[in-house]
Amino acid sequence: MFERYTEKARRVIFFARCEASQFGAQQVETEHLLLAFVREDPSLSRRLLPNTSLEALHKEVESRTTVRETVSTSVDMPVSNESKRVLAYAAEEAERLGHKHIGSEHLLLGLLRETRSLAANLLTSHGVRLEDARTCVANLFPDDERTAKGLRNLVQIHNQMWDRDSLQPQIRALSRFAWRKQQWKPMDILVEKDTGRAFFDLSLKDDPKFELQPAAWQQGQCEICGWELNTITGPEHSTGYTNGRDWVCEECYTNFLSAISRTSPSEPD
Repeated sequence: MFERYTEKARRVIFFARCEASQFGAQQVETEHLLLAFVREDPSLSRRLLPNTSLEALHKEVESRTTVRETVSTSVDMPVSNESKRVLAYAAEEAERLGHKHIGSEHLLLGLLRETRSLAANLLTSHGVRLEDARTCVANLFPDDERTAKGLRNLVQIHNQMWDRDSLQPQIRALSRFAWRKQQWKPMDILVEKDTGRAFFDLSLKDDPKFELQPAAWQQGQCEICGWELNTITGPEHSTGYTNGRDWVCEECYTNFLSAISRTSPSEPD
C-alpha cells in the first residue's frame, strides 16, 4: 500500500500510530496524522504554521479530544475512515501533479481536503488554506512544469478536485444563460404515455399523448459537476442556480459562471 510513499511520509504514518497510542485512541485519526506531520516535516510546517509549535498543537488536540489510558503499540490499531480518505486524497494530489512519489507534503494537502476533520479544523484555525498550501508545495518543485500547470488548472468543488479544462464544454454552453438563485423544488414533468419518457416542456401539457405529473421530479443535478440537488439530503443540496430548466450548484456557479454569465440576481424563494 505504501510503496510510493517517501521515507518521510512513511515516518508520518508510523508516528501517527504512536500519537494515537499515547492518546489512548482506538483508531488513527486525522489529528494524529497532523501531529506526526508537524514532527516529521518541520520545514514545511514552519512555513505554514510559523507561530505554532508541536507542543502547542499537542495541547490543542488534547483540549478537543478525550485522552484515555495509553494503548500499547503492539496492539493492532486501524486507520479511521477520515484518515483513509486523507490517504486517498494524498495519492490523488500526487497523481494530479504528476508526482510518482507520495510525500508528507501530499499528506498535508489530504488533511486539508478532509474539511470536516479535526486536523483540517485546526489547520484552518491557524490560517492555513488549501490553495496556499498547494502554492507552497508547488514551490518545493520549482522546475516541475506539470506541477505548475496542474495547480493553475485545479479547482476544488465539493471537496473533489476538477481540472478546469475538462469542464470547459459545459461552462461555455451554460454561460449563455441568465441564472437565478433559487431553492430546489420538485418539478412538474410530462410523461409520454406510450414510452414513459419524461419531458420538462410543459407547453405540451394539453397534448393527449402526455400526462402531467406534478412535483414528480424529486431530485436534479448540477450540469457541471453532477452535484445532487434535492430537498432532503441537507441545506448544501437544497439551493442552486437555475436558468428555468437547467441547474448548477452554488460552488460551480461561483467558480465558473458568476463572472461571465448574464445573471438575474435573486434571493432563494
